[in-house]
Amino acid sequence: MLNPLQDDKVSPQGVTREYWINIKDQVLFPDGYSKPYGKVINDTYPGPLIEACWGDEVVVHVTNYLQTNGTTIHWHGVRQQFSNEMDGVNGVTQCPIAYGETFTYRFRVTQYGTSWYHSHYSLQYPDGVAGPLLFHGPTSADWDEEWESPLLITDWVHDSAFAVFSQELIVANRSNTFQAGKRYLIRLINSSAGAAFIFSIDGHKMKVISTDFVPIEPYETNAVLINIGQRYSIIVEANATPGDYWIRTEIPGGPGGCGNATDKHGDITGILRYNARSTALPTSTRNDYPSDCHDEPYESLTPIVPWAIDPHPQNDVHNNTYEAGVSETPFHKAFRWDLTDTPLWLDFSNPTILNLENTTWNPEYAVIDYNYDRGYVYLVITANLERLGENKTEIPAGHPIHLHGHDFAVLAQENRTYDEAVDPIKNFKLDNPPRRDVVFLPSNGFVALAFKPDNPGVWLVHCHIAWHASSGE
Repeated sequence: MLNPLQDDKVSPQGVTREYWINIKDQVLFPDGYSKPYGKVINDTYPGPLIEACWGDEVVVHVTNYLQTNGTTIHWHGVRQQFSNEMDGVNGVTQCPIAYGETFTYRFRVTQYGTSWYHSHYSLQYPDGVAGPLLFHGPTSADWDEEWESPLLITDWVHDSAFAVFSQELIVANRSNTFQAGKRYLIRLINSSAGAAFIFSIDGHKMKVISTDFVPIEPYETNAVLINIGQRYSIIVEANATPGDYWIRTEIPGGPGGCGNATDKHGDITGILRYNARSTALPTSTRNDYPSDCHDEPYESLTPIVPWAIDPHPQNDVHNNTYEAGVSETPFHKAFRWDLTDTPLWLDFSNPTILNLENTTWNPEYAVIDYNYDRGYVYLVITANLERLGENKTEIPAGHPIHLHGHDFAVLAQENRTYDEAVDPIKNFKLDNPPRRDVVFLPSNGFVALAFKPDNPGVWLVHCHIAWHASSGE
């Protein structure tokens, strides 16, 4: 099987797929309550499905009609191989798109699977600037029918996300009908600002076949936990007694800190029916599964296309260790999340991509400078009080860590203190470890990541809790 993540030369030659999207302010009522500060793409929330085939060129013309904000669109998880300027991060790869202006994104599809696109301008995407992204390509599993378009699962606030720091409501936006005996493909996307979700269908098991853009060896489970920015493709067989079943979207509880959500709203439900004419409320009961905060089991996420990581790295490992925590400095006069010694501070008028020839950097740009051209880049990111610097404070919370421009191998994911003296790289999983573009950093734990330095440019690495990212993490 070809591996599109290693070499763009394996991608087939496709066609050009062209889209036009307009972003504007609009009052929204997705849950029946008014959100006066909503934002929409082409008058809809979520935004329209953008789809292409592996090898195609995607061209998207984005026009900004927001009255008080610039904007950009980020293509989440897309490698943007040799098209760094199309990554859509204001202050990093471009200036914000001004009111009334149009910016054209153009990139080649070198991956296949499910993702989403969203504004990368502060907290715009929780207010509505987001939509599904689908790249068709080879598959490693069989099914009979696909469940309409990808399912975005999100948290929601009735005020603007710029004004509040909590979720008021959870929105899971679909019910559907199964035909007995058929196998259904469901594409799940967590597009929330601050909450992880557990997705399940009463009385049904699911087979997980991919994580983010990576096909994996299928495994069976009663539910799947999706952290912010992550995607899972699952196959559900309609083999239960025909009837009506709750579709559940639950916020994890217990220790671990899956974002900022609370459990005050309980399960948010849809309905799976075997008879489209039925109007009955289900009487089904919840499947048995753990409800604590975690990623899907590390040992279950085995990629179908194997990678073997170099056990004798020529590139540095232990100096590339970063701590997720809260800083308070005299300059910022406020608590801000960060991964380095200072929160990331962006200059929208002078994006980082225009300064790649710099030999020194303002510390507030939070630049991690690598000049490797072979092997792997190794990162260890921790969330543990014992490793935090003197200006940092630990707040118990997990962090969904997202790296732009690359898939990374997850060499270790532990809910304990990282100690380089007892955790040398040779003790990590190097033979075909899990790969993805968003990984959950456990509260009080660490993740060890490796990625190939094969896509030069300036790439953001950040926590995908929207309020953490907007404050500098």
